Amino acid sequence: MQNNNFTNILFTIFVTASLCGCVVPEPPKIPFNSSEVSWAQKTGSSTIKGCVSGAEFTAFDTYHLADGTYSSSPVMSSSVEIPQKNFTIDLLPESDYMHVLAKKMHIYSLRLNDYTILNDHRWVDPSVLPFIPHFSCPSAGPNICTSPGHFIFSNLPAGNWYIVASYNPTKEDKTAGVTVHKITTIDGKMVPFISWVGARNKICKP
Repeated sequence: MQNNNFTNILFTIFVTASLCGCVVPEPPKIPFNSSEVSWAQKTGSSTIKGCVSGAEFTAFDTYHLADGTYSSSPVMSSSVEIPQKNFTIDLLPESDYMHVLAKKMHIYSLRLNDYTILNDHRWVDPSVLPFIPHFSCPSAGPNICTSPGHFIFSNLPAGNWYIVASYNPTKEDKTAGVTVHKITTIDGKMVPFISWVGARNKICKP
């Protein structure tokens, strides 16, 4: 069961094609007030224990085209859940600036075929990055990336966040996309988090 402090407030998307490759993301145009989010730089006693789940199709329908060639499409009911081994987690401390940033990511992620992790210059000014705790799996190591698709993010301060799960596609992990949720960390407590993209059978647990 997911904690009541965790609610999906924005979206869960499964990017299968680019709608437009010409959109260039850029930082929010409103001022960034570091004093609003300075608490995010502190060491705390909160923990997020999460699961990031992707999906793949196991069956395809093949059909004959008028030009003599063949094409195929996935059988939607054949979608199965798989652990996402390559992903990035970003925690945006709640503020007006971060709210706009999260909404911009939602819009751009539907249009970009080269979506990358949040923490690059295309999304935020470098001065903002120190206020966004983040890591990538599996490169963060076994203390954080505890098993494929699973992580433990510890020593976080208590507060309200937008948690961004970026699916980093590789030859092994073919799922691409991003999810954004709202989550509240609590001193001395472990908060569960689950990100699903594309899976019909949802069994992933933190």
